[in-house]
Amino acid sequence: MHGHERTVLAALVAAVAGVAVWVQASTPASLVAPPERPAQRVVNARVRTGSAAFPRRAVGADDRDVVVPRAPTRIVSQYWSVDEYVYALVPPARVVGVSETAYSDASSNVLPYVTRYRPAIATDPEQVLRANPDLVIAPDSGRAEVTGILRDAGLPVYRMLTQFETLDAIAAHIGLVGYLTGEDAAAAAETDRFRRVIARAAAMRPPDVPAPRVLGMGATYTYGSQTLFHDILRVLGAENVAATHGFTGYDHVSDEQIVRWDPEWIIAGAIRGQARQTRAALLARPAIAVTSAARLGHVVAIEDDVFLPMSPYTARLVELLAGLFYGNPDGR
Repeated sequence: MHGHERTVLAALVAAVAGVAVWVQASTPASLVAPPERPAQRVVNARVRTGSAAFPRRAVGADDRDVVVPRAPTRIVSQYWSVDEYVYALVPPARVVGVSETAYSDASSNVLPYVTRYRPAIATDPEQVLRANPDLVIAPDSGRAEVTGILRDAGLPVYRMLTQFETLDAIAAHIGLVGYLTGEDAAAAAETDRFRRVIARAAAMRPPDVPAPRVLGMGATYTYGSQTLFHDILRVLGAENVAATHGFTGYDHVSDEQIVRWDPEWIIAGAIRGQARQTRAALLARPAIAVTSAARLGHVVAIEDDVFLPMSPYTARLVELLAGLFYGNPDGR
């Protein structure tokens, strides 16, 4: 970097620091969707299953052995991303309980199914027991006392990992949900579809094209290494500037860091129906307005139903980003 450029950059950093308080006060936080920041907990991410014959056995993320005596016909999901796995594989009439998010107009990817079949919202043990399931898939982050009550009632409850760091882990868990639900053929087909979409998206990068330098954002947080966003960029041949600068997991990114890193792309989540407003709010931030991303028109807000999933639906985000970086500017 030449001396003049260093002087300009220093002036920009100083200006950004001077208006940081104004930026936080004037940008509506509701317009920029925060990432789901996982709690610090110890879970086992490996998929551990037994024989193909029923009864089937699998070890959950909580290291508990779960026995599924027969192919389940009444399935309860207790978390939004688990909803997406289950509906991707299982005939919707067999899903008798879902998370509250499944009914959300703002973010649900399974809304057409729940609107038609009206499964119970399975947030507490009484609701789950009333649904009379023969399999419950709970998140690893769920309340242990709820899982305990359901297990004491004789229900097979599998606690499933819901925060994924790689696309391969999602593919593995498609197979896991197929195993638990007896939908092995559907899981094999969905895994194949998922991997083909990923491979097709990765192949869109032209040879000898420099890696796009990308900053992922949710409110004031960014996605470092050991996040699914990082793995998506890796597969697409893009650089995650937060990871390059030592960020791990989800962490706060300052205006000064954004200016210094000068990303070529800024990708953020947005509430459904508010992508345009979210993009405008981002561009109103001085630290973002001076980046190459803003100058190139590469500040992009993606609605949460596409941006946030950690499930088979993640393939849509991979495909869209590949289109943005290497193909159709609209990502379609």
